[in-house]
Amino acid sequence: MLQYLRSTGADPQITVDDKIRLGSWLRCEKPRADELDQLKMIGMDEDTIADALDPHEVPRVEFDDDWAYLIARLPDTDDEFNDFTTPILFGIHREYIVTVSRDSLGRLWQPFIDKTRVPTSHRIELLVLMIEAISAQYQRRVATINRQMRAATDDIHTLRARDIVVLAEYERKLNDYLDALIPMNWAIERLMANRSLRLRDDDKDDVEDISIDLEQVISRCKSLLRTITNVRDSYRAVMDTRLNETIRLLTVITVAMTIPTMFAGLFGMNVPVPGANSPEMFWVVIGISIISAGALSYFFLRHR
Repeated sequence: MLQYLRSTGADPQITVDDKIRLGSWLRCEKPRADELDQLKMIGMDEDTIADALDPHEVPRVEFDDDWAYLIARLPDTDDEFNDFTTPILFGIHREYIVTVSRDSLGRLWQPFIDKTRVPTSHRIELLVLMIEAISAQYQRRVATINRQMRAATDDIHTLRARDIVVLAEYERKLNDYLDALIPMNWAIERLMANRSLRLRDDDKDDVEDISIDLEQVISRCKSLLRTITNVRDSYRAVMDTRLNETIRLLTVITVAMTIPTMFAGLFGMNVPVPGANSPEMFWVVIGISIISAGALSYFFLRHR
């Protein structure tokens, strides 16, 4: 899909245009071969576009002739190759701005289009708002993980094996977020530091705020990862304690049953045993066995 989007100072509502114009926003998602050819015709680098369509591409910034390229990553797109983040390419030209992604990003761009009132010809201001939308999406995802983790780890004694599996899934997701956020924050700072973009003071302040927000998200991800590690260690300690208690109880039972087993074996031998023919000897053996087993059990349990 390749759309030409445009808004002006007189009409700041972003709408779909029928052709490319100066100051347009070219939104390209799941591009076909002919749409890629159109991007190449306006001067975009073929290798950079190919990199942006790689599901495992790392965020970075590049400068080429009249173009500045920023490859970032978005959270949670349910992509079949990478469930947690997906790449997106921002191409900044003096005449227009281009976004290229290998996935449909309606959940990101449609709310952005509905609420944004900025002329698309203001490329840098529009780019800053786009990056801010991505940052807000990361913040929402991490906040959701935080709430779900608090609910799952409310009581360490009630944790089950499937809860640990869920925590492991959160751990993978948070690590994937970190792998995207750390280089993306560096790339954004480097892109905005480029003098050719000519940022206004307001844009510089917005970029600094975005960088601070990303740093906070990175810190939150690291904190949640430490929490997962601590919960997993605590769960392992609780399970080890429960296992030790079970083994201790089984050991006491085994030792306590040793004397009754010895008496049963002694009087079960096919040899003469004193009192074996007495009718009361059966109850005597049972009584001695119960008393000895109870005494041993009480001794071991009392002294742990």
